Amino acid sequence: MTQLEQLTLTTEQTHRDWVRAFTWHLDVVPPLIEVIIWMTYPHVRASRFDQIKITGGGYIDNVPDVESAAAVLADARELWWLIVDYTRAVAEWIESTRPAPALDEQPNADPLSARSDALLAVGWLIDHAEHIHQVHELDEHTDSMLADIRRLRGRYGVFPKPRPQRERCRVCGERKVASSWMQNPTGSPKPLRVTSCQGCGDTHTIEDAVTPARSTTTVVLSEACADLAHEACRSLHCQCTCHVGEP
Repeated sequence: MTQLEQLTLTTEQTHRDWVRAFTWHLDVVPPLIEVIIWMTYPHVRASRFDQIKITGGGYIDNVPDVESAAAVLADARELWWLIVDYTRAVAEWIESTRPAPALDEQPNADPLSARSDALLAVGWLIDHAEHIHQVHELDEHTDSMLADIRRLRGRYGVFPKPRPQRERCRVCGERKVASSWMQNPTGSPKPLRVTSCQGCGDTHTIEDAVTPARSTTTVVLSEACADLAHEACRSLHCQCTCHVGEP
Protein backbone atom coordinates (compact mmCIF):
# COMPACT_ATOMS: atom_id res chain seq x y z
CA MET A 1 0.00 0.00 0.00
CA THR A 2 1.40 3.36 -1.00
CA GLN A 3 1.68 6.27 1.43
CA LEU A 4 -1.13 8.09 -0.41
CA GLU A 5 -3.44 5.06 -0.18
CA GLN A 6 -2.67 4.66 3.51
CA LEU A 7 -3.37 8.35 4.12
CA THR A 8 -6.66 8.11 2.22
CA LEU A 9 -7.69 5.04 4.22
CA THR A 10 -6.86 6.78 7.51
CA THR A 11 -8.83 9.86 6.47
CA GLU A 12 -11.87 7.79 5.55
CA GLN A 13 -11.70 5.92 8.86
CA THR A 14 -11.46 9.19 10.76
CA HIS A 15 -14.50 10.49 8.90
CA ARG A 16 -16.53 7.36 9.71
CA ASP A 17 -15.54 7.57 13.38
CA TRP A 18 -16.62 11.22 13.52
CA VAL A 19 -20.00 10.47 11.95
CA ARG A 20 -20.52 7.56 14.34
CA ALA A 21 -19.70 9.73 17.39
CA PHE A 22 -21.85 12.60 16.09
CA THR A 23 -24.80 10.22 15.62
CA TRP A 24 -24.33 8.65 19.04
CA HIS A 25 -24.45 12.01 20.81
CA LEU A 26 -27.53 13.24 18.95
CA ASP A 27 -29.36 9.96 19.61
CA VAL A 28 -29.14 10.86 23.30
CA VAL A 29 -31.10 14.09 22.89
CA PRO A 30 -34.72 12.86 22.39
CA PRO A 31 -34.85 10.59 25.48
CA LEU A 32 -32.82 13.12 27.46
CA ILE A 33 -35.14 16.05 26.73
CA GLU A 34 -38.14 13.87 27.59
CA VAL A 35 -36.67 12.89 30.96
CA ILE A 36 -35.76 16.47 31.82
CA ILE A 37 -39.19 17.85 30.88
CA TRP A 38 -40.83 15.16 33.02
CA MET A 39 -38.74 16.34 35.96
CA THR A 40 -40.02 19.90 35.64
CA TYR A 41 -43.39 18.67 36.92
CA PRO A 42 -44.10 19.27 40.65
CA HIS A 43 -42.09 16.86 42.75
CA VAL A 44 -44.24 14.35 44.69
CA ARG A 45 -42.68 13.26 47.96
CA ALA A 46 -42.30 9.53 48.54
CA SER A 47 -45.17 7.85 50.33
CA ARG A 48 -44.54 5.71 53.42
CA PHE A 49 -44.93 2.61 51.23
CA ASP A 50 -41.81 3.67 49.28
CA GLN A 51 -39.76 4.32 52.43
CA ILE A 52 -37.66 1.93 54.49
CA LYS A 53 -39.27 0.79 57.75
CA ILE A 54 -37.03 1.03 60.81
CA THR A 55 -37.47 -1.80 63.32
CA GLY A 56 -39.18 -0.37 66.36
CA GLY A 57 -41.19 2.21 64.47
CA GLY A 58 -40.75 5.19 62.19
CA TYR A 59 -39.68 5.63 58.59
CA ILE A 60 -36.66 7.13 56.84
CA ASP A 61 -36.74 8.92 53.51
CA ASN A 62 -34.68 6.63 51.25
CA VAL A 63 -35.69 8.45 48.03
CA PRO A 64 -32.82 10.70 46.87
CA ASP A 65 -33.44 14.40 46.44
CA VAL A 66 -33.93 15.59 42.90
CA GLU A 67 -32.85 18.82 41.32
CA SER A 68 -35.06 21.79 41.98
CA ALA A 69 -37.67 22.49 39.33
CA ALA A 70 -35.94 25.76 38.41
CA ALA A 71 -32.57 24.04 37.83
CA VAL A 72 -34.15 21.26 35.80
CA LEU A 73 -36.08 23.76 33.69
CA ALA A 74 -32.85 25.66 33.04
CA ASP A 75 -31.23 22.43 31.82
CA ALA A 76 -34.19 21.72 29.54
CA ARG A 77 -33.96 25.17 27.99
CA GLU A 78 -30.18 24.91 27.62
CA LEU A 79 -30.32 21.52 25.92
CA TRP A 80 -33.08 22.58 23.56
CA TRP A 81 -31.35 25.84 22.64
CA LEU A 82 -28.18 23.88 21.83
CA ILE A 83 -30.12 21.92 19.21
CA VAL A 84 -32.03 24.92 17.85
CA ASP A 85 -28.94 27.12 17.55
CA TYR A 86 -26.84 24.37 15.99
CA THR A 87 -29.56 23.39 13.48
CA ARG A 88 -29.84 27.00 12.33
CA ALA A 89 -26.07 27.28 11.99
CA VAL A 90 -25.85 24.09 9.94
CA ALA A 91 -28.68 25.25 7.68
CA GLU A 92 -26.67 28.39 6.91
CA TRP A 93 -23.53 26.47 5.96
CA ILE A 94 -24.75 23.48 3.95
CA GLU A 95 -26.98 23.06 0.92
CA SER A 96 -29.77 20.58 1.46
CA THR A 97 -32.64 19.32 -0.66
CA ARG A 98 -34.69 19.20 2.55
CA PRO A 99 -35.06 22.44 4.50
CA ALA A 100 -34.19 22.41 8.18
CA PRO A 101 -37.17 21.89 10.49
CA ALA A 102 -38.75 25.01 11.94
CA LEU A 103 -38.07 24.88 15.69
CA ASP A 104 -39.47 26.96 18.53
CA GLU A 105 -36.88 28.65 20.70
CA GLN A 106 -38.41 27.20 23.88
CA PRO A 107 -38.83 23.45 24.54
CA ASN A 108 -42.32 22.02 24.45
CA ALA A 109 -43.81 21.71 27.94
CA ASP A 110 -45.23 18.27 27.13
CA PRO A 111 -42.54 15.55 27.53
CA LEU A 112 -43.67 13.42 24.59
CA SER A 113 -44.07 16.44 22.31
CA ALA A 114 -40.62 17.66 23.33
CA ARG A 115 -39.21 14.24 22.43
CA SER A 116 -41.01 14.33 19.07
CA ASP A 117 -39.59 17.79 18.28
CA ALA A 118 -36.11 16.58 19.22
CA LEU A 119 -36.44 13.51 17.00
CA LEU A 120 -37.32 15.76 14.07
CA ALA A 121 -34.33 18.04 14.67
CA VAL A 122 -31.66 15.42 15.33
CA GLY A 123 -32.96 13.28 12.47
CA TRP A 124 -32.30 16.13 10.07
CA LEU A 125 -28.84 16.75 11.53
CA ILE A 126 -27.85 13.07 11.41
CA ASP A 127 -29.02 12.80 7.80
CA HIS A 128 -26.58 15.62 6.95
CA ALA A 129 -23.67 14.44 9.12
CA GLU A 130 -21.55 13.69 6.04
CA HIS A 131 -21.81 17.32 4.92
CA ILE A 132 -21.49 18.82 8.40
CA HIS A 133 -18.12 17.16 8.95
CA GLN A 134 -16.74 18.95 5.89
CA VAL A 135 -17.60 22.40 7.28
CA HIS A 136 -14.66 23.09 9.58
CA GLU A 137 -16.08 26.47 10.57
CA LEU A 138 -18.60 24.49 12.64
CA ASP A 139 -16.00 22.38 14.46
CA GLU A 140 -15.84 24.49 17.60
CA HIS A 141 -19.63 24.82 17.74
CA THR A 142 -20.01 21.06 17.26
CA ASP A 143 -17.48 20.15 19.97
CA SER A 144 -19.15 22.51 22.45
CA MET A 145 -22.61 21.08 21.78
CA LEU A 146 -21.48 17.45 22.07
CA ALA A 147 -19.63 18.20 25.32
CA ASP A 148 -22.78 19.74 26.82
CA ILE A 149 -24.85 16.74 25.73
CA ARG A 150 -22.39 14.42 27.48
CA ARG A 151 -22.54 16.53 30.64
CA LEU A 152 -26.35 16.52 30.77
CA ARG A 153 -26.49 12.81 29.89
CA GLY A 154 -24.23 12.09 32.87
CA ARG A 155 -26.31 14.28 35.16
CA TYR A 156 -29.61 12.60 34.30
CA GLY A 157 -28.29 9.11 33.49
CA VAL A 158 -29.81 8.73 30.03
CA PHE A 159 -28.26 6.40 27.48
CA PRO A 160 -29.32 6.02 23.84
CA LYS A 161 -30.36 2.82 22.13
CA PRO A 162 -28.21 1.77 19.15
CA ARG A 163 -29.47 3.27 15.90
CA PRO A 164 -30.49 0.54 13.42
CA GLN A 165 -28.26 0.12 10.37
CA ARG A 166 -29.44 1.93 7.24
CA GLU A 167 -30.89 0.07 4.30
CA ARG A 168 -28.69 -0.88 1.35
CA CYS A 169 -29.24 1.10 -1.85
CA ARG A 170 -30.58 -0.98 -4.74
CA VAL A 171 -28.48 1.05 -7.23
CA CYS A 172 -25.06 1.72 -5.69
CA GLY A 173 -25.15 -0.92 -2.95
CA GLU A 174 -24.12 1.48 -0.17
CA ARG A 175 -25.95 1.57 3.17
CA LYS A 176 -26.92 5.23 2.84
CA VAL A 177 -30.67 5.00 2.32
CA ALA A 178 -32.76 7.36 4.49
CA SER A 179 -36.54 7.12 4.78
CA SER A 180 -39.20 9.77 5.20
CA TRP A 181 -42.98 9.99 4.90
CA MET A 182 -45.07 12.10 2.56
CA GLN A 183 -48.76 12.79 2.11
CA ASN A 184 -50.49 10.34 -0.21
CA PRO A 185 -51.35 12.16 -3.50
CA THR A 186 -54.39 9.90 -3.96
CA GLY A 187 -56.05 11.51 -0.97
CA SER A 188 -55.72 8.40 1.15
CA PRO A 189 -55.04 9.10 4.84
CA LYS A 190 -52.26 6.50 4.72
CA PRO A 191 -48.91 8.23 4.03
CA LEU A 192 -46.32 6.98 1.56
CA ARG A 193 -42.79 5.97 2.53
CA VAL A 194 -40.11 7.61 0.41
CA THR A 195 -36.50 6.37 0.44
CA SER A 196 -33.54 8.35 -0.81
CA CYS A 197 -29.90 7.27 -1.10
CA GLN A 198 -27.49 9.94 0.06
CA GLY A 199 -24.76 8.28 -1.96
CA CYS A 200 -26.10 8.11 -5.53
CA GLY A 201 -29.35 10.04 -5.09
CA ASP A 202 -31.70 7.21 -6.07
CA THR A 203 -35.21 7.99 -4.81
CA HIS A 204 -38.33 5.88 -4.94
CA THR A 205 -41.67 5.48 -3.22
CA ILE A 206 -42.61 2.30 -1.39
CA GLU A 207 -46.27 1.38 -1.44
CA ASP A 208 -47.78 -1.47 0.52
CA ALA A 209 -48.61 -4.48 -1.62
CA VAL A 210 -52.32 -4.83 -2.30
CA THR A 211 -53.66 -7.89 -0.56
CA PRO A 212 -56.04 -9.79 -2.84
CA ALA A 213 -59.58 -10.02 -1.54
CA ARG A 214 -60.62 -13.39 -0.27
CA SER A 215 -63.14 -15.25 -2.37
CA THR A 216 -66.60 -15.37 -0.84
CA THR A 217 -67.94 -17.87 -3.41
CA THR A 218 -69.43 -20.99 -1.81
CA VAL A 219 -69.88 -24.18 -3.82
CA VAL A 220 -72.96 -26.21 -2.85
CA LEU A 221 -72.50 -29.96 -3.10
CA SER A 222 -74.93 -32.75 -2.45
CA GLU A 223 -73.94 -35.31 0.16
CA ALA A 224 -73.09 -37.90 -2.52
CA CYS A 225 -70.94 -35.46 -4.52
CA ALA A 226 -69.09 -34.31 -1.42
CA ASP A 227 -68.16 -37.93 -0.67
CA LEU A 228 -67.33 -38.70 -4.33
CA ALA A 229 -69.65 -41.72 -4.04
CA HIS A 230 -72.06 -40.98 -6.84
CA GLU A 231 -72.40 -42.41 -10.32
CA ALA A 232 -74.72 -39.66 -11.49
CA CYS A 233 -75.73 -36.45 -9.72
CA ARG A 234 -79.45 -36.43 -9.02
CA SER A 235 -79.68 -33.20 -7.01
CA LEU A 236 -81.28 -30.15 -8.60
CA HIS A 237 -79.35 -27.85 -6.20
CA CYS A 238 -75.87 -29.39 -6.44
CA GLN A 239 -73.15 -27.28 -8.06
CA CYS A 240 -70.68 -30.08 -8.75
CA THR A 241 -68.64 -30.16 -11.94
CA CYS A 242 -70.20 -33.25 -13.46
CA HIS A 243 -73.41 -31.37 -14.22
CA VAL A 244 -75.21 -34.72 -14.53
CA GLY A 245 -78.08 -33.39 -12.54
CA GLU A 246 -78.74 -30.51 -14.93
CA PRO A 247 -82.01 -30.87 -16.94
